[in-house]
Amino acid sequence: MTFTYTGDLATDLDTVRFWIGDTDEAGAWLSDETITALLAAQGSVGGAVIAGIQYIIRKLSTPNFRADWLQVDNATARAGYEKMLTEMRREFGLAAVTASAVHTYRFDT
Repeated sequence: MTFTYTGDLATDLDTVRFWIGDTDEAGAWLSDETITALLAAQGSVGGAVIAGIQYIIRKLSTPNFRADWLQVDNATARAGYEKMLTEMRREFGLAAVTASAVHTYRFDT
């Protein structure tokens, strides 16, 4: 897994890392290759940020774990990322995908 972050936001990769808070190599969620693929697939920094946050939320959706002295609680971290997802959608002007249905009345039914 390749990790780079210079902090000057000169590249789209740095910008995506900045917006999702994935700037520490020791605790990185996404590799450079994954972010590059997200940028290509989504077509924009904003889209890659949203997709990256959604990926992190999925990773944090694993059940909590407790064994003797060790406890892993993902619920708090997940809640923070869900809030960040809403904020980043607003920041980049990308609405959540929604569906709507139109019910049509037919007089012959």
